[in-house]
Formats: sequence, C-alpha cells, structure tokens
Amino acid sequence: MKPNLRIIGDVHGNIKKYKSLAEKAEFSIQLGDLGFDYSLLENNFSSNIHKVLAGNHDNYEQRDGVFINQTKHFLGDYGVIQVPNIGDIFFVRGGRSIDAASRVLGVDYWSEEELSYEQANKAIELYKRVEPDFVVSHECPESVINYVSNFDSYFVKPSFTAKLLQAMLDEHKPKVWFFGHHHKRFLKVIDNTEFNCLDELECCDIYECGEEVK
Repeated sequence: MKPNLRIIGDVHGNIKKYKSLAEKAEFSIQLGDLGFDYSLLENNFSSNIHKVLAGNHDNYEQRDGVFINQTKHFLGDYGVIQVPNIGDIFFVRGGRSIDAASRVLGVDYWSEEELSYEQANKAIELYKRVEPDFVVSHECPESVINYVSNFDSYFVKPSFTAKLLQAMLDEHKPKVWFFGHHHKRFLKVIDNTEFNCLDELECCDIYECGEEVK
C-alpha cells in the first residue's frame, strides 16, 4: 500500500534515488536542496504529484523575471498546498548557504536563496490567517537550531529564514513541522509541536491525516 504522502529530505543531485523514493508514494514533498539540473526532474516525472520545496542549494536563475525552478514540480515561495487525504500544508522555501564564500554566484549560489523582507512579511500574514496544523520548510525556526545544528556560525547569527520561521512559530504553533537542511534525523516535541528533521534522502510516510510511519 502506497502512503498518501511521503516527505523526503535533501537530495543534492541524486535524482535516481529521489525518483525511487518519490514513486513509492501517492504524493510527495521534497524539503529542498534538490540540486541544480531541473531537466532531470522534468525528464523523470510526467505528473506534478511530486513537489519540491526549494532550499539554498537550488537554482534561482531568472529568465524574464521568473525563477527557472518555478516549474510544475516546485511549490513556490510560500503558501498552502492541499494534499488528498492529508489536508492543508503550509510551506516556506529558502535557506542560507553557510559556504556561500566558496561558491560561485550564478553557478552554485544565488542571492535569492532566502525570501525578501517583503515576501517574508506576506508569508507571516498568510500564516497567521491560515493557522496551519502542518508545516514544511527547508530550514527550521531559530529556537530549534540548537537541537540539530553542528555549525557554530548558526549559534552566532541565525539566518534570515530561521528568524522568519521563528516569527511564524511565535504566532502559531502547528501540530507537525518537517524540515531538512541539517543532514541528520531528529524528532522531538517542543511546546506541543512535533519537529521532524530528515537526513539526506531520508523519508517519512503519512498514510492519512494524523497517522505517520517514521
């Protein structure tokens, strides 16, 4: 029996493995850092039931003012997606590349990897109206970083995205929050929200609303 929804961690270009994981679910959401070659995505999936949430290691090249990753498979900047038999899921893209100094702008790093202040404010306003039970993001709220991060720089200066997600969490605590980015498995209930961090190419299956298999 296929799960209704499969949440998949960072991919970093391993499209073959990602495809094998996604195809085993009725619907899937990948938590960002898919990689840079989106022709691989288009060539492997004919339908749009497998969705990707852009992270920091994704291609934000613009053509005619539109990100090239805004294909039928990418969720977009922020918003709500309705998954059959699961319900509404709030999503927020983006994250910070802590290794940006060693990357090449426009090749494997883009300054648009995090939302703008204007986009962030609109995301918070929508989040406050929706008050979702289920959230997916690439990074995690600032208050969760200490549980999952191995990088000292995060303790000194949390990213703009982590601060945005914290502002959302302060406004409303969802029941479940999935994220990737930190390349480790983590599960903990904090102030009544279950935070799930997925490792690279790790997945979590949900068969119906409220029922998970980890």
